[in-house]
Amino acid sequence: MPPLRERIEDVPLLADYFLKEFTSAYGRKAKELTAEAYRVLQEYPWPGNVRELRNLMERIVIMNPQVRVDARHIPLNPARRAVFDRSLDHFGSLQEVREAVEREYILKKLEEMKGNVTRAAEILGLERSHLYRKMKALGIAPKESW
Repeated sequence: MPPLRERIEDVPLLADYFLKEFTSAYGRKAKELTAEAYRVLQEYPWPGNVRELRNLMERIVIMNPQVRVDARHIPLNPARRAVFDRSLDHFGSLQEVREAVEREYILKKLEEMKGNVTRAAEILGLERSHLYRKMKALGIAPKESW
């Protein structure tokens, strides 16, 4: 069977199926996805395939009390995950891959902490000064928009 990213038309059907499955399993009110939510789901590359979609729908059922699930309730950020869309041939070495993944992960944590470098360092298990050095090495400005 082809990967989910090659069957984008199946994403809404699978998302609805998993939402129904988990609302029933957890005894929650039925949820419905908005058109914008479907759009976000269909634009995502699904590197984790159907299992990733299933886990996402379970998380939405558990974490969101809203009946109508909009794009803002879907914890996917294709711009931040763009590094995973690229072919592995794009990277010349393991070091390049490591740096790209580190950069994306640090940016994600900084975004979650609303730019607070001290809190991001704590979450990452780093000294603040080490995080600043790492950010500089990876080309991350301390004041990027979060």
